[in-house]
Amino acid sequence: MGSPLTWFKLIGAAFFWAAMFHLGKYAVSAMSPLAIGGWRFLLAGAILLPMVYWRQGLDWAGIRRNIWPLLAMATIGICGFNIALFYGLRLTSSVNGALIIALNPAITTLISAGLNGERINTRQIIGLLLGLAGVATVVSHGSLHTLLTMSFTPGDLLVLLAAVGWAIYATIPRRFVKGLAPLQITLSTIVMGGVLMAVFAQEISGDLLHVPPMGIALAVVVMSIGGSVLAYDWWNDSVSKIGPARAALFMNLVPIFATLIGVVLGQPVTGAQLAGAALVIGGVIYATTRPRPANVPAMALPDSVR
Repeated sequence: MGSPLTWFKLIGAAFFWAAMFHLGKYAVSAMSPLAIGGWRFLLAGAILLPMVYWRQGLDWAGIRRNIWPLLAMATIGICGFNIALFYGLRLTSSVNGALIIALNPAITTLISAGLNGERINTRQIIGLLLGLAGVATVVSHGSLHTLLTMSFTPGDLLVLLAAVGWAIYATIPRRFVKGLAPLQITLSTIVMGGVLMAVFAQEISGDLLHVPPMGIALAVVVMSIGGSVLAYDWWNDSVSKIGPARAALFMNLVPIFATLIGVVLGQPVTGAQLAGAALVIGGVIYATTRPRPANVPAMALPDSVR
């Protein structure tokens, strides 16, 4: 059972990742997704390095001991996830992308059950179904016809690969990373992922060293601090406490927060969005809380034994 602080961290991570969709859409107008990702994670690594050194020191022995699972996390869950997601969103609609990303909690639960032997209980299954129903309601605007007639493109496959990549990132530490604090895991994977994305950006898109406009640069800085430093630190710390399957349920809050941020930016909100948000939040609450035990009346003792 997680503490209120754990729930706050997971909700905060979901909020920052939701803001990424709006900031990323703005930044991609002047930079390639690879360059955005490279600078985002390189800057995050530069911020995290002194912070981790001051709080815990650098556990070089633990990092070397776990280098292969950490490298896998950086390659699949940071570099691979961001490349697949941003390029996938260039080739598919935001509706399809949001619906496919919403499969992440289910994918994470299944991978965690197979890889880590984590048991799936009935409350988790119901919570997953409520979350999927809520996201489907939001992206289809409450129309079953829209949901049933959606067409899929090659970009959908890239977004699906992104969802699988994040699920793998979330499940690797519990099984393969031994004796390394969550903050050390966050630092290691962000630095390695940032270096990989920076190399790809310079070799493939060639715009890593181009100076963007001030507004674009500020958006990248905000994405780095909120969407990388804080979100990844809070996520990895929470996963270490409650497991990847339960933590993944909070990913369903990302499209909900993205919708709310859109409202703040002047986009209208619909009844379908409100209904979908209620289903998602209800699913998360139901799956992450324990039912209260039934009150069993005390048995009266016979007079002879009183």
